[in-house]
Amino acid sequence: MADRIRNYFKGLGLSESDAEQLHSRYYKEYGLAIRGLVKHHTIDPMDYDEKCDQSLPLERVLKPDQQLIQLLQQIDQRKVRIYALTNAYKTHALRVLDLLNLDKIVQGVVYCDYTIPDFSCKPEAEFYLAAQQAVNASPSAHIYFVDDSMANIVAAQSLGWESCLFFDELHPTQSPNPRRSMLPRSDGAPNANPRYLDTPRSLYRRRALRRSALRICTTLVLVGGITRVFLAMYSSDPNRTSSKPHRPLEMYPHPTYSVDPKSNISLSHEAFPPQWSEATLRANSAQLPMYPNGDPHLGEIPAPQLVLLESPPMLTNPPWPRQPAELHPESWAYHPWTRSLNGSKTHASDAERPDLQGTSPEWRPPPFNGWKPPLAALRRASSSLPRIQFAFPSPDRHSGQTNNRGRDAMIAERQRMVRSAFIRSWQAYKQYAWGADEIRPITMQPNNNFNGWGATIVDALDTLLVLDLHEEYNLARRHVYDIDFHYIGGERSAYNSHDGRVPVFETAIRYLGGFLAAYDLTKDALMLDRAEELAQLILPAFDTLTGLPIGRMRFDQPTNHSNPIGRHKSVVLAEATSMLLEFTRLWQVTGNRTYFDRVQRVTDYIDRNLTAKSELGSLMTTQIFPEQQSLGGKYTFGGQADSYYEYLIKQHQLLGNRLPQYARMYSDAIDDAIQYLVKDVQVVPHAPSLAVFTETYGPKARYEPKLEHLSCFAGGMLALGSRLLPNRQLDLNVARRFTETCWWAYNTSFTGIGPEELSFFRPHDTDRYAMVDGPNNTKLRGDPKGNPQTGVRGGLPAYLNRPETIESIFYMYRITGDPVWQDRGWQMFASWITHGLVPTGISSIANVHRVPTIHTDSTESFTFAETFKYYYLLFSPPNLISLDDFVFTTEAHPFLAPKNKRWAQAGDIPKNLRTWVPPPGCDLTSIKYSGGECLLQGGLTNTQKHDLNERWLHRNDTPSDLVDLPEDVQQTMRDMLSAHRDRTVTDS
Repeated sequence: MADRIRNYFKGLGLSESDAEQLHSRYYKEYGLAIRGLVKHHTIDPMDYDEKCDQSLPLERVLKPDQQLIQLLQQIDQRKVRIYALTNAYKTHALRVLDLLNLDKIVQGVVYCDYTIPDFSCKPEAEFYLAAQQAVNASPSAHIYFVDDSMANIVAAQSLGWESCLFFDELHPTQSPNPRRSMLPRSDGAPNANPRYLDTPRSLYRRRALRRSALRICTTLVLVGGITRVFLAMYSSDPNRTSSKPHRPLEMYPHPTYSVDPKSNISLSHEAFPPQWSEATLRANSAQLPMYPNGDPHLGEIPAPQLVLLESPPMLTNPPWPRQPAELHPESWAYHPWTRSLNGSKTHASDAERPDLQGTSPEWRPPPFNGWKPPLAALRRASSSLPRIQFAFPSPDRHSGQTNNRGRDAMIAERQRMVRSAFIRSWQAYKQYAWGADEIRPITMQPNNNFNGWGATIVDALDTLLVLDLHEEYNLARRHVYDIDFHYIGGERSAYNSHDGRVPVFETAIRYLGGFLAAYDLTKDALMLDRAEELAQLILPAFDTLTGLPIGRMRFDQPTNHSNPIGRHKSVVLAEATSMLLEFTRLWQVTGNRTYFDRVQRVTDYIDRNLTAKSELGSLMTTQIFPEQQSLGGKYTFGGQADSYYEYLIKQHQLLGNRLPQYARMYSDAIDDAIQYLVKDVQVVPHAPSLAVFTETYGPKARYEPKLEHLSCFAGGMLALGSRLLPNRQLDLNVARRFTETCWWAYNTSFTGIGPEELSFFRPHDTDRYAMVDGPNNTKLRGDPKGNPQTGVRGGLPAYLNRPETIESIFYMYRITGDPVWQDRGWQMFASWITHGLVPTGISSIANVHRVPTIHTDSTESFTFAETFKYYYLLFSPPNLISLDDFVFTTEAHPFLAPKNKRWAQAGDIPKNLRTWVPPPGCDLTSIKYSGGECLLQGGLTNTQKHDLNERWLHRNDTPSDLVDLPEDVQQTMRDMLSAHRDRTVTDS
């Protein structure tokens, strides 16, 4: 081994003597030659491992020691766990264990991870502490440590490891305290049932995530001069702990709730739940064969799911659909839309000259009239915004690092796994649900929840381009060509019953955003046409007295300014304010300021009339009564409020700071959120650093410490704001803490997946303790309660394939450059695949705390638009869809950010994205289905035709659902089908 290391030093250009001296120096200073090489030389650690450790002829040297094997097999592993601690890399350690026949006895390996720039090794204290964290050893655990280096023994003893034994084959057994080195008799019972390690090959293939909170202990087995034997065992001594029936009050302090934004505290291993108890494992026996040691938090993918990822299906065209019957002429009327007749008469360059276009005539009465667009500010050149992404040394490499081929290969493999999972899910959608909004992956049936226009196809357009699936994009655009926006189909309308109305917000973020992002990435004129046609249909939703759009609308309903829609009704904050990016970008690429004016008027109305009504600074409630200028509902960063705050900082970026209003509104809101909503959760044992966005109904109402999965976007938002606004750099600390809390939620579940919602006890909640009977009929405070973890009041255990946590982890990685976020993201992805991936796609699940998993047979379109995209980009080279080049919408659609102080031109994409080439026209004679009808643009998709025919055939079945329409409305069956029983002329 020494010769190989010296030869490696000589390969650096050193002479024989210099190589010998440097090798000796590094070994003395760092305990490992590679530690010095990594610190002072530009080397690839995996190249060192290959040429030194992996090249050793161990098969000729190492032979199993039957006496040692029998001795270890007699240890009762129900009480004692055996691990290996090594200064070598994982593959070398696993190879040694296999040759010594110890791989079935040792439960795991703690090793020096050469791929981490600042790795630790023995005898450094960090290595021993990391080992304790990896095994999740409790303070009462008894650790028995064997090593052939006295320096390593002394270092372990200095950290409080109780039984440390120095052993060298060439010297007699020694120990600083031989008596303490004895393994307790109760822990050495024979007839143990040893746990089994994975084979080295499978471990290497999976490149399992090594994180600081691993719930397995580790042992390093190396024999002789080449491999040293280090045994580390720990056991839980039941005599060391006591469970009292009640506890004094001083044991439960009532700390303050506030969070200090200056604190850079980071989540430590103590924040995670203890290792699953034997009782828990027995109750969830199905988990045992799925994960090593029953632990779902190791970032390992079990064999059945791994097989699915290793063998993605061939991408083929959808099966030729069943042809619909000929449409009855009264059932449908064609609505032609062409750019020459219906499109904007402006050019994209006109967006740089906003004052050339007049303002729409004002029809609103006082006090709702008088709004003026901020033309002077819009005429200014965009500012050069601060750099957002971390300055990666090699942004075109998967790791972002220089000369780290090992990590590059690992991250590239993870990216490939994400792409494979996407392809399996996408192909299943094509096979069983093409043209529908969603697929039900368990029953393999289509589902239409969002207008029946094929939401998954449109939502996934830019994801297909980012994943370099251009042929799939070409297939999808055939469907886009056919969509008739005037026909509203489906069983439901967003998250409500189908009544012929369109959910404005969901339609804008999924469809309009999808078209615009695809146009930015391709300059495909079809996408711009479809985006503008849809936007024109949505615009009447803004024709309210205040300009705040209604939540649900009917297309083609005549406008009546004398009796405007939405009178005296409330709107949802997020729905009314979260079309900023979509309509602003549409203005930038068409030059038609009408689109921008609609959403800017919304912002101005809130800024001038509603923020002053808030009881918590400038924070807004989930419900707004625009005309009354009053607020209702709760203050939260969760659902119904989330994207309002998100779009303030992102609009600042998309506008290049031409309107300082957005930076001001965002800063005010975040200052108030940190003061009123961001709180410490200090009721979970071992988790002193959880930070959450609480919710409340006002300053006099109680605060509810709750973690919504929807709110987990805020970590990424805060990180983005900390870079875009120089005076908000401390927000990165809050972003880190909150994102780690969301990641913590994934680590509390039995599946390794975060739930829809967790609510916590507050420190002063009296019901957070179990009550026990005391003397004289008194009640005493018992142990703190919690479900599923102590301190957790409860929540909603479902997982809907939501993207918010991985979104923030993606932002944290791109902004800090810390690879730990990639590793955390991989752990989450592995758990998601383990429990959600099925042969026909990926399904939402009912309960993240239950195994076997119960699938809820749903894959919403955001799974393709957001969740897969953020995972893929997390493991892509950092310059792919850089945060400095693109602005992500709330649906993860990337819009081009301003460039050279001007609005970005569609199609002006970075060179690392492949240029899209327009395909030839539809070939209707092909034996392959082209993906669409390819007849008239907007002439109905195949799915729409079948739905329309079905409704026409049953038009007389439920006459009570239809009412007479005004005479001036065209009497077609399509109009009648969109008219519900509750429709009136003034219906909103």
